[in-house]
Amino acid sequence: MRLASLVLFFALLSASAQAIMSGAESPRARSSDSDYADGREAFLREDWKAAIEALLKVVERRPHHDNAHNMLGFAYRKLGDYERALYHYEKALELNPRHKQALEYLGEAYLELGRIEEAKAVALRLDEVCRFIVMAFDNQGWKRGCEEREELEKAFAERGVPWPLPNRGAGAHGSSSGTAATRGSPASSQP
Repeated sequence: MRLASLVLFFALLSASAQAIMSGAESPRARSSDSDYADGREAFLREDWKAAIEALLKVVERRPHHDNAHNMLGFAYRKLGDYERALYHYEKALELNPRHKQALEYLGEAYLELGRIEEAKAVALRLDEVCRFIVMAFDNQGWKRGCEEREELEKAFAERGVPWPLPNRGAGAHGSSSGTAATRGSPASSQP
């Protein structure tokens, strides 16, 4: 009897583990905040004006929403409104000082504006945050390290600006791929 119970227990445990670790991604539920959901969907379509319109409603009702502020910063930057972009990145970082994407995007904005010393300071901040990350998980699965650091490092290289930190070699902070609106965008990694 005891052996049968153990066999049954392990069979059920194995079946549960297969269901959990099947590799199939569960469908992402639409946010219950329709303005956030609309803003996120517009962001993923790269419809920056629609994203801004919806996300402004979110931060009006919930000014503590760091991800909405981050997406607003990104959308404003894509439209060339750096004053508003910087405001929303800083607001996201005021609410969450370890917001990796806000740090990456703020650094990119400073590079685009030619504010190199500020971009370097943000790179140092991002590196400090990334030091605490060994593994991460998002809708694309498990990842090693900190993609945001690598993306910012690429932005430095694209502008011919020396990276202010030692190169830790491939894989030290993960690998990066995709565009900002798909790879690790504020809309794709946060509910």
